[in-house]
Amino acid sequence: MKKLHFLATVAFVLLFSLSAGAATPKGHLVIVGGGGRTDKIGEAYVKYSGAPEAAFLVIGTASDTPMETAEKFAESIKKLGAGETRCIAPTHEECNDPEYVNKVMDGVGGVFFCGGKQSRIVNTMRGTLLHERLMKLYMDGGMISGSSAGAAMMSEKMLTGSRVDHSDEGFKDIAPDMVEIVEGMGFIKGAIIDQHFLKRSRENRLFSVAFDNPECVCIGIDEATALVVTKGREIEVIGRSSVMVIEPDPKSIRVDKNNNYSGKAKVRLLFEGDKFKLKR
Repeated sequence: MKKLHFLATVAFVLLFSLSAGAATPKGHLVIVGGGGRTDKIGEAYVKYSGAPEAAFLVIGTASDTPMETAEKFAESIKKLGAGETRCIAPTHEECNDPEYVNKVMDGVGGVFFCGGKQSRIVNTMRGTLLHERLMKLYMDGGMISGSSAGAAMMSEKMLTGSRVDHSDEGFKDIAPDMVEIVEGMGFIKGAIIDQHFLKRSRENRLFSVAFDNPECVCIGIDEATALVVTKGREIEVIGRSSVMVIEPDPKSIRVDKNNNYSGKAKVRLLFEGDKFKLKR
């Protein structure tokens, strides 16, 4: 079983690497920082998912109460104009079961990942057949969306929310190798996403990640605020609050004897209607 899972993961990585290099995504990402949504965010879910003709899939995996959380979101999206909704919280085995995956993905135009713990999503789905089908949906014109943990998991490199040492000291400094990073679901390239950003004062955490990973753009999305991503790199901000974009200058980064970062970075604070493009 482990060997089959390894081979499936390798096949997925090779397939996606080839498709990503050859094509621009035709679909949209709607990445929400958590903490509710505005009318515009709700409208984006419906608009980009092909509702009401296409089915809408809600994935509750990240939550402590996965099906209850998924069903609650499904009820709310129906009120906005969605048609058929499906709620799932699959096991890893189900994510690799062709019959199960075909059943839940048939006719789907939009997908929403509920909040909770982003590690649950990647540990259950990354590299599976379901992951492959979700990526294909996005590449072919469908919508992938998520809030809170469902936002963090969008990146190739994903914040788990923990320190590397798994202590409860928090993020009091801007320092190297402090924030735990693992492989995410990879829907957005060249960027790392943080959520609940301003409301929970996560600036230190994201600046540390930015200087650790200067090849990436680091994006902190506040609550009730979202990124709408088109063509894989064209981004518009919608919602109630702000988004911080951090782009470090790799050549300027230094570390002092006390293990503090120093360096230059381009920092932008954006609100609804502002747009920017990722480098890749």
